Parts: sequence; structure tokens; C-alpha cells
Amino acid sequence: MNRTGQRAGVLRFGTFELELASGELRKGGVLIKLQALPFQLLALLAGRAGEVVSREEIRRALWHDGTFVDFDRCINFCVNQIREALGDDSQNPRFIETLPRKGYRFIAPLTEGGESSKAEVAPEPSVVSKPVRPDGVNREAGSQTARPVLVRAATKAPAFSRKSLLWFTAVLASLALVLAVSWYYRHAWEKRGGIHSIAVLPFANASGDPNAEYLSEGIAETLIDSLSQLPNLKVMSRDSAFQYRGKGTDAHTVGQALRVEVVFKGRVVRQGDMLTISAELIDARDNSHLWGQRYTRNSSDIFALQKEIAKEMTSALRVRLTGEEEKRLNKAYTANPEAYENYLKGRYWWNKQTEEGFRKGIEYFEQAIARDSEYSLAYAGLADCYISLASFGLVSAKEGYLEGREWAEKALKLDDTLASAHISLASVKTDYEWDWAEGEKEALRAIELNPNDAEAHGARAEVLWTTGRLDESIKETKQALELDPLSINHNIALAFELFLARRYEQAIEQAARTLELDPQYGSAYYVRGVSYVKKSMYREAMAEFEKEISLFPNEPEALTGLGYGYGVTGKRAGAEKVLAELNRLSRQEFISPVWMAKIYSGLGAKDEAFGALERAYEDRSIVSVAYLKTNPMLDPLRSDPRFADLLRRTNLQ
Repeated sequence: MNRTGQRAGVLRFGTFELELASGELRKGGVLIKLQALPFQLLALLAGRAGEVVSREEIRRALWHDGTFVDFDRCINFCVNQIREALGDDSQNPRFIETLPRKGYRFIAPLTEGGESSKAEVAPEPSVVSKPVRPDGVNREAGSQTARPVLVRAATKAPAFSRKSLLWFTAVLASLALVLAVSWYYRHAWEKRGGIHSIAVLPFANASGDPNAEYLSEGIAETLIDSLSQLPNLKVMSRDSAFQYRGKGTDAHTVGQALRVEVVFKGRVVRQGDMLTISAELIDARDNSHLWGQRYTRNSSDIFALQKEIAKEMTSALRVRLTGEEEKRLNKAYTANPEAYENYLKGRYWWNKQTEEGFRKGIEYFEQAIARDSEYSLAYAGLADCYISLASFGLVSAKEGYLEGREWAEKALKLDDTLASAHISLASVKTDYEWDWAEGEKEALRAIELNPNDAEAHGARAEVLWTTGRLDESIKETKQALELDPLSINHNIALAFELFLARRYEQAIEQAARTLELDPQYGSAYYVRGVSYVKKSMYREAMAEFEKEISLFPNEPEALTGLGYGYGVTGKRAGAEKVLAELNRLSRQEFISPVWMAKIYSGLGAKDEAFGALERAYEDRSIVSVAYLKTNPMLDPLRSDPRFADLLRRTNLQ
């Protein structure tokens, strides 16, 4: 026994016993299954019982050798696994307490003594690249827009190519699900009146390796993209479906929350060079099992298996699909597994919605194109990254949008049916070229190609709200929310539109709904703050601005909200201090002058406001950041002839 009363190498708490040497967790002497990484994290936290252990300390202890891993996702995975094993509740924890932005603390007392000796935790390989949250409305909100990351497993590499396995898994699972849905179309349509809506949940990673999470999520996302092309079928967007990642929620609950009739679930198990995929369709109306299949194959059989399943699928769907629709459904964008893997990496990083993510996305999409120069999806991915950099104000509009236009046009030259490339081109036409008719035309083409794409509806909504057609834009965004009800981006977009429409009370309520999805989503505080200003509720407004600045002290949006609030409430010194900080930051990175223009407008400094707007006109960020035609923050400037001239020059008159 050591001085704490614990047996050497054993930590006890409640009815649990943690055997450090064997890596085993027991409850009342009964072995509790807990995978290696979650066990190591539990040992680390229990070994420092009562102390706050930061996420950075966890990273250094468990990952340190440079392996490519989504560190934040792995920690979340491990904590969830620990809580499940211990029967713990994150809201009312008995064992593991979460301290937002600080880390975790083991709060259960260790039995038979006081503090425990520190547990030695064997590290596993991995590396982390923590994203930096960028400016703008469409920012990442916690896990909302996180996509799968490609990692190197800490286990011994199998004899077959990992790239082949990745390719095999995605193709097999995609075809399995489409076959499942087509089977249901044929056999259940007459019995139940058919299905009209489905949610595809992330595959369960039954291998127990958190570094393989990217695979289970990537499969599901591929399936969503494929199924969204089926006619008369509403397919829930990934952001909403992925809210149920790892929660074990029953299909009926998911169906009620997402308003879908059918839920797809799957599991992936990887053992050596064998892969087992289990898939099932569940009727969310009564939790009845509609279809299920299990595939166990060697990775070398991939192409024969693909042909076999595709034949069965097209046979089942023939009565429902036209020849052109069937052709699109079975379309393969590349035959190169390495290019496909690079594409998945690029999409994962782009969907981080951070500057780092966009730049890493560019690297991986370029690698995909180097392996397959005809890979249209990779060109569309490049367009997305460059346009996002510009629309977030992270590079100049000229740099981002011109690059984006080049790659979007290249993608469409290879394949005019890519909805995502039409969405990218819509952004270029509107935010950079100020060609509103062509922008709406591209957005409508994207909707025509994929009516289930919430982003396509969002692209059209942006054209509408920018040109002042606010009732139409609100309707379009609500359509996007029908397809993606738990999306942070579409929820906050609706809040902004309501603000632009001068429906301030509704904007405040919608921003509150956004904060229910993510209490740390800064833009929601910004919308509430400017809405409160317009309602002359200045104390409430400043409280909202201060919340955002406390979360993101160096972001232009957060600084602008605070400076605007100071200006409107007559605190000139505070507003000027914020302007000085924005000017300082602008010498280090691109920051649109529109942010300063809003503060000057709040101060009533018209000449300075128009000077900033002129600079934004020159760098072409004036439209995408200012919402020039409709923004209530710019109302003090509207009576000035210079404002009408700006509207004329941006084709918004």
C-alpha cells in the first residue's frame, strides 16, 4: 500500500477500481470495457484528482510525436467514452467535471486515503493543429461544422494499403446505403405511403480507435451527398444529422427532432485487412426495422463488390429514376484512391470554417488535383477555400474571389452538374462582381441540381438580402433550415436577415435560438447587441457586446460591436480606442474597412465613415461585409448623396 492507502498501481473511487498496469477498469470486481486512449485519459485525470487538467496538458500527455490527429475531437471522444463507462452525466457529473475553456477535473474522492500519487500515462502518437476562429458570420461553432480528419492510427499498420481501405470503405458504404433506400422505395412505398425524408447519422466507429472517427463521418457525408440527388426525397444536411454523433439516440427521437421519417445508422469495424460494415434503415415513426445488411470483405475485392452492389441498386431503383438520374447517382468522380483521400482531407479542413482550415484545404485539394487533373470535385473544393478566405475578410477580395472564380469555372468545365461549384460562382458574381442577376441565376441552378442542398438555398438568400428582397430571403433561409434545422450558419443567417428587416425583437429571439445550439457562438451576441441598440436598450446591448469580446477579443466583428455600442451611447473615447485596435490589427492582416465604417456611423462621424466605405469599395469588400443596401447600422449615412452614389456604383440602386 502507498501512503494514500491505495494499492500500488491501483486507483479506487466509488465502486470502481482502475488497474494501471493491466489497463483495466472494474466495477465491483466486474471488468468494464474501456478502450486504450480513454483509459489513459481517465488514469491521468484520476491520478490528479481535484486538479484542473487543461486540454493542452492532455495533448502533451497522450499525443506528442507529430501524428496527424484531430486532437479536440479525440479528447471529446475519450471523455464521452469515460462517461459512458462510468455512467456519468455531463450536466450533473459525479466523476469528470468539464470546465469550459479550462479543461477537466476528476471530482470523485479516491477511497482508502487522501490524494493519489500521479498516474503515469503512456503516450500514443498524434499531433494537433488547433484551428483559429476567423471573422464573419459563417464561423465554426464548436463542433457544428467540424468534419472528419484524416489520422494515422497508433496501432500496427495492416498489410494492405490504408488508402485502398479508405476508398473501399467509402464506396462500399455509399452503395450499401443507396441500395438500402432503393430497396425501401420498392418494397415499402406501397405499404407505408413511401418515404419522403431521411437522416443519415455518422457511422459508429466500432473499432474503438478515436483516430478512425474521420472514416465513419466521411462515409456518412458521402452518403448524404449521394442520396440528396434522389428525386422526391428530403435528405437532412450533415450539420443537423451529425448533432447525434455518439449519442446513441433512438431513431424515433431523431425523427421527431429532425422531422424525418427514416433514419439510417451504420457501424464500421476494421480488423487487419478485413472490413465489416453493418447498415440499417429504421422507420422513425415507430422504430421498426425496415432493412439491414452486413458486409464483410477483403479490401482486394473492392471493385468487384462495387459493381455487384451498383447492379443491385440500379435494378431496385429503375422504376423510380430516369436514366440520367441513375447515371448521376452512380457517378464516380475519380478512380484514384490517393486523390480521393486528399479530397476528403481537404473537405475536412474546409469545413472547419477557419483560416487554418481553408489554407490546409487548399494544400490537400491541390494534392488531389496533382494525382488526378480531371477531378472536378477537387477544383470545386479549391474554389470554396479561396472564396471563404475572401468572404471572411482573411484575404483581399481581389485575391480570394479571382482565384475562386478560376477554380469554380474549371470545375464546371469538367462537370456542369456540380451544385457546389455553382454556389461558389454565385458568391463570386455577387460579392465581387456585383452582378446580382447572374449571382441569383447560379444559385437557382445549384438548387435545380440539388434541391436538398441547404447551402444552395443559403446562397440564393444572400443575393436576396443583399439586394433588399428581405421577405424572399427570409423565406429562402427558412427553406435551408427545413433541410438543416440544427445548422449554426443558417440559424444565425436568419437572425441577421431579421435584423436587416428591422424586425429586431424577432432577431433577438432567433439569436437566442442560435445560442441554444452553441452558447459560445459570438455572432449571436453581436446580432442581439445591435438589435438592442436599435431598440434603445443600451445597457442590454453593451452586455451582449462585452460577452462577445470576452470570448473573441481580437476579432473584427467583436471589436466592431463594442466600438459601435460605445459610439451610439456617446462614449467617444471607448470607440476611438477600439478603432485604434482595429487599425493596429489591419497592419498585421487584412481587415475590411467596413468594420471601421460601422463604428464611425455609430459615432455620427460621416466623413470618416464614408472614407472607410470608399476604401472598402476599392478593395471590393463593401458589399459582402457591409450589407450596404439594408444594414440599419448605416442608417445615419443614408440621407447623404455619397451613400446613393455608393449604391449606384455597386449596382444596388
